[in-house]
Amino acid sequence: MSFFSKSLKPLFIATSLFSLSLSALVTAHASEHENKHQSKEHPKGANTQTGVMVMGGYARATFALAKTGAVYFTLHNNSDRDTKLTSVSVSSNLASEAQIHTTVMEADMMKMRELTEGVEIKAGEMVSFEPGGRHIMLMGLSNGLEAGSEITLTLVFSDSSELKTTLPVKKEAGEVHHHH
Repeated sequence: MSFFSKSLKPLFIATSLFSLSLSALVTAHASEHENKHQSKEHPKGANTQTGVMVMGGYARATFALAKTGAVYFTLHNNSDRDTKLTSVSVSSNLASEAQIHTTVMEADMMKMRELTEGVEIKAGEMVSFEPGGRHIMLMGLSNGLEAGSEITLTLVFSDSSELKTTLPVKKEAGEVHHHH
């Protein structure tokens, strides 16, 4: 081997190692980039059949012996067709029933009413379930809803598709509990 080949051998090895490292880095970046785009297309808490996504949800913490609880979130219909939330269910370990409710003013009094026809979500629009308005009412709680825990709801839509979502239980400072 000539002097020239001996002196280039370390340079050749270093260049090869650098190329392999660069190739691995580019591959990892491409994979990460693809995963980010996939998660935007089908985010957690989204129904790929109807295109509905649950955003910003939580259940309000209750006292230990409470028999009712309230759940709030926003539904975003990412599809190009209208849909309707027709019912909600929960594990019998959590509550005996979950109902879609709204708050209405009757004779100068706020009252809760079940929305037996469900809630329509127009294509491309959002519908909020919030204190003082639409909400999910948990009836016959097995135990109170403890701040820091989680609950799982199954949302059922007009096309019979279902969306399971797990939401945190949060304590709201300074507010009166929402109970029937």
